[in-house]
Amino acid sequence: TGVQTCALPIYIMEEKAKSSTSNALTYGLITGVVMSVYSLILYLLNLHLNKYLGYVSFLILIAGMTYGTLQFRNKVLNGYIAYGKAWSSSFMIALFAGIFGAIYAFIFYKFIAPDVVREMLDMVRQNIMTRSPELTDEQLDQAMNMTSKFMTPPVMSIFLIIYCLIVAAIAGLITSAFLKKDDKSASPVI
Repeated sequence: TGVQTCALPIYIMEEKAKSSTSNALTYGLITGVVMSVYSLILYLLNLHLNKYLGYVSFLILIAGMTYGTLQFRNKVLNGYIAYGKAWSSSFMIALFAGIFGAIYAFIFYKFIAPDVVREMLDMVRQNIMTRSPELTDEQLDQAMNMTSKFMTPPVMSIFLIIYCLIVAAIAGLITSAFLKKDDKSASPVI
């Protein structure tokens, strides 16, 4: 019986670890889908170049991280979660959302609407000309040549994942402070 008693806590820990990843995958995919649908709606309404509406994706990501971690806390961890566990849950949700979003972005920019990349490059060119009218045509061409190297579907997809992880790292620090809930009934570890 000593072996069975010892094995039980290990089994429970393994089950919760699986639940952590499964929860992050589920809510990460949901968040990624919502962000992608929002992006597609903006494109269909010809609002995809509006940077202020683009910030809504940031809010969708934070909402997905928060809601998914809250569900993990309440459904898997019996209403309690440590700060670090809340942060890692939020981060993993954003990672999966970013991966899904990056796949969507690649398909979107490569196959669905490759013209959007050209529109973005034209907008960048216009912004450079407005902000730095003293640039020569050669300098402007060099700047646009460098910019165009970063505005390809694969590179944009990679930057989307990086963006999601930066948001996750920072926003997760803040939201985890509100989501953490310590189990006061548990005996302290000495």
